[in-house]
Amino acid sequence: MRFRAAVAPLFCLSLSACGGGAAAPPALAFGLPDPVAVTYVTGDTSTLDIDAGGQTMQAQVASISTLAATFSKATDGVQVSLELKDLSATMSNPMATQSADESGITGPLVLNLDRRGVATVVSEPQMTDAASQYFQPLPLAHGLFPRLPGRAAAMGESWTDTIRYEGKQGPGSVSAQSVITHAVAGDTVVDGRSLVKLTMQGTTESSASGVITGMDFTQKLSATVTGWVLWDQGRKLMVESFGSSDGRGSMEVSAAPFPLAVRVRGQSRVRMQPAR
Repeated sequence: MRFRAAVAPLFCLSLSACGGGAAAPPALAFGLPDPVAVTYVTGDTSTLDIDAGGQTMQAQVASISTLAATFSKATDGVQVSLELKDLSATMSNPMATQSADESGITGPLVLNLDRRGVATVVSEPQMTDAASQYFQPLPLAHGLFPRLPGRAAAMGESWTDTIRYEGKQGPGSVSAQSVITHAVAGDTVVDGRSLVKLTMQGTTESSASGVITGMDFTQKLSATVTGWVLWDQGRKLMVESFGSSDGRGSMEVSAAPFPLAVRVRGQSRVRMQPAR
């Protein structure tokens, strides 16, 4: 794709030189989009390397899901209902392969987004413990959409946010804190529409605990994250995003006599589907 600086068109400068006032650039912010109902397809992959005292084991998780997103007005920003329409997920390790679909998940994930994209969870779907290993509402609520400045932003301008969440996740709990910097990198044309490209980079600290296959576990990770977002300024919609992460930490399992060193690498892509 060809990128160019996200600056005001030259004809605005010409109008200003002729005595007319240039129109103020639009705010880079969430609002009621047009259309109010879209579909996102997400793809996630992650590889977990476990060092058990010099003996390395590896597990892989992959999933593809379809989310129906419906937006409505909220007091400050918008409310979005995310309904899982389809899920195909697998988890494999040297001992076995497991799979899951959407049948263990009932109801939508509903959240409010203010003008900057700060999320407040209104309600979560009901899930079986097995399904919660593949579909995780809290990370989705706080990580699906980008943080925006809530005002006009020029080429090269950046802003930094601290994103925190904690709560239940299946038979356990999870907490995370991320420090993420977004920046305006330029714009591109996709399917005839001009989209703003935002870059993203930062760090995250997370912890999780609970019970898996009858064993108690705790896990702590520190990771670096990078990625980008394509944002449709005219429709107030995220069109596409990509992110990658590389984290290291430790895991304690009741069946192991000592903490296990772990490394987790992952990639995630989200793409809005064209209207039919």
